Amino acid sequence: MAAALQRHVHSASGRAFAGLARNLFGNVRLDFGTADENKSRMTSAILGACRLTRLEADRHVVFGDHVTAGPDDPDAIKLLVQSEGSAALTQGGLHAPVSRNALVIYDPSRPYMLTNSTEVRQLLLQLPRHALPTTAVDRLTQPFTAHAEQDGMCRILLSLMDSTIHEIDHLDEARRTSVGQTMIELVRTMIGADLLQAKSMANPLGVLLQRIKDFIDINLERPDLTVALIARRMGCSVRYVYRAFAVECLTPSDYIWDLRVQKAAAQLREANGYAGEISGIAFALGFSSSAHFSRAFRHRYGVSPSQWRKASMF
Repeated sequence: MAAALQRHVHSASGRAFAGLARNLFGNVRLDFGTADENKSRMTSAILGACRLTRLEADRHVVFGDHVTAGPDDPDAIKLLVQSEGSAALTQGGLHAPVSRNALVIYDPSRPYMLTNSTEVRQLLLQLPRHALPTTAVDRLTQPFTAHAEQDGMCRILLSLMDSTIHEIDHLDEARRTSVGQTMIELVRTMIGADLLQAKSMANPLGVLLQRIKDFIDINLERPDLTVALIARRMGCSVRYVYRAFAVECLTPSDYIWDLRVQKAAAQLREANGYAGEISGIAFALGFSSSAHFSRAFRHRYGVSPSQWRKASMF
């Protein structure tokens, strides 16, 4: 998996920052003036059809006059959000501030200027142009803005981008592709897909439920995997996490423990078998005791873990 991640994740710092930016974002020109270019750092990951990038840099200006000047330059719609610092994007006569609780969507094939007036920390999402409705893309003669306080889709997307870049080292290709498709669907809805296209988009609770399940799957072995932790990482309330699971008629905790039992059963099939190994599997998956594990396992499969293991050996 490590080799696969290396092919999908790129990083650069210092003087190499501008070169990677041109490679990933097209024919952009970065002007650091008297600022310190050596403070620049970038990590970028492919998410199926999307690319998500986290960057940190001293104050600088990005000039996007001819982004798609060559046939190999990326032709993508961009979405920008800022976690630290002050910046603004100017395009088509509109001056759009970039802030922590808002995002800016823009068409980089149209001339623009991104002014980072302080040190900044940003997340940048690139989406393939063909994945978005043509009518919506045609409206991007000026930047489109959305605010988390006013738009639930925006709030979910910002949280998803932040959590994904933090968990990128733990996501295999299938999960990265799934997350990227979810981001595309969220953006399609925000910028005004037509009604037929919007019907294919899951409702916000459905999107949140899938994000929670992905997070649980990645962090299943953590002993502190609680509903409170999940809510904090998803950027929502504990009550909202419970609402997401209500459609499946179970609680988040029930889902976690059932998934742990399923993982244990799969591992026991491969175990050559002794009591200590069963206990080790149980503790590694977050069970507090062998008795707790045995009760949960018997409730799920109707036999004890040792009986399950023995049956799998034949």
